[in-house]
Amino acid sequence: MKTNRIQYFIREGFKNIARNKFMSVASIGTSFATLFILGVFLVLTINVNDWAQQLARDCQMQVFIAEGTNAEQYTAVGREIQKIEHVDKVEKYTKEQIFEEMKAELGVDENGESILTGFEHDNPYRDSYKVTLKNPEQTATVRKQIKNMEGVAKVTDFQETVDKINAACDYIRTFSFWVFIILGLISAFIISNSIKTSVFARRKEIHIMKYIGATNWFVRWPFLIEGILIGLLGAILSYLVIWLVYWRITCVVTIDFIQLVSFADIWGYLAIVFSIAGVLIGLIGSFVSVRKHLKV
Repeated sequence: MKTNRIQYFIREGFKNIARNKFMSVASIGTSFATLFILGVFLVLTINVNDWAQQLARDCQMQVFIAEGTNAEQYTAVGREIQKIEHVDKVEKYTKEQIFEEMKAELGVDENGESILTGFEHDNPYRDSYKVTLKNPEQTATVRKQIKNMEGVAKVTDFQETVDKINAACDYIRTFSFWVFIILGLISAFIISNSIKTSVFARRKEIHIMKYIGATNWFVRWPFLIEGILIGLLGAILSYLVIWLVYWRITCVVTIDFIQLVSFADIWGYLAIVFSIAGVLIGLIGSFVSVRKHLKV
């Protein structure tokens, strides 16, 4: 396609948008709403996936020793755990050590007393080991081996949490996909009405063009470009709003154990998804309308 012809199609696409300001604004608004909701679900999915990966990367489990186990048996359990294949590191945490750490973490009240005061001789915590694995995929195997050891009361790890988070991600992805499809169809419908208005306004010009021998695609392209431009404008607006909202959230919300993904790491991915989705919505809306109402 020649450059001057492309310039003509783009110019005509902008003119069509200007001719139907009200419908064009409504179409851009619905595209914006659709892609904004898509962006919210995308950002949410990215962050939930990242949290699951952070937990999985920790590769740690906590092994609690049974009540009544003496010091020698406690030490022996640690030696047995260290012998297990896939175990990288074993750290010992006595209940006295945990008690003091919790006491320091909880602080004191206005009378200078800790909430744990009085529990020194009735320590509610258990002796334990923090076990770091070499490979998170071996969590279930190592957990099973440790559970079977004498003197072990309980083993906890993040694998169950990671599995639940991954399941939640699947639900979010499926839900966002169908929301995007439904809202995308609504947007395409409104864009098609906007294009139909353009076709109706230019019906005499189109008939003359056809009469003097213009090809079907020469007539179609300005309307397709109009739809693509409407979709892209909606995509740009929603991208900017998502960026501003996400930036604000990352500035205000700080959670010690959760690190939000930086927008600098996802801006390129979001830009590509928004651009493709915007073009797709606009193209579908304009193509359906041109095919149905232009009759070329």
